[in-house]
Amino acid sequence: MKFEPIMIEQSSYLKPKIYDLMNLMINDESGLFEVGDLDGYIDKLIDRASIITIMAQDALLGFLAYYANDYVNKIGFISMLIIDPSTKRMGYGRRLVEFAVKDLTLKGFKKCRTEVNADNTKAVNICKRLGFTYVGRNEAYCVFELTL
Repeated sequence: MKFEPIMIEQSSYLKPKIYDLMNLMINDESGLFEVGDLDGYIDKLIDRASIITIMAQDALLGFLAYYANDYVNKIGFISMLIIDPSTKRMGYGRRLVEFAVKDLTLKGFKKCRTEVNADNTKAVNICKRLGFTYVGRNEAYCVFELTL
C-alpha cells in the first residue's frame, strides 16, 4: 500500500481513532507502553503537537506526534509513534519519522529528540537505524537525538 503522510486538522475527529490505537498498544501485555491518563495525554497531543497520520478507508493505521515549539534551542521532540500491529514492517514508521524530520528542518530546527522505554529494544534499535544517537538516560527512558 502506497501512502503520502499528510498533516490534517487536529480535531476531535482524531481523538477516538488515536485512543483506540494507543489503547491497543497499552493492553498488549508487553508492559513496554504505558500512559497514566490516556484521555488527558491524547488531548495534550491534539492541542499542542503536530500529528501526522496514516489513514486507509477512515481507519487509523499509524500516527506520529511531535513538538516543534522550542524555537530558542531549535530542538524538536518526537513524543509518540504508533503503528497498528497489522501493518508493522511496511516502512510506515520510518516514513512518518522522515516526514517529521523534514518538517522540523524546514522550520529551522537543528536537532530532534525522542525518548523510548529502555526495555523496549525494538524502539531503541529503530532509533539507531533511523540515525538517532543515544545521548543519555532519564529514569526508565533512553534519550536519542538526531542532528538535522
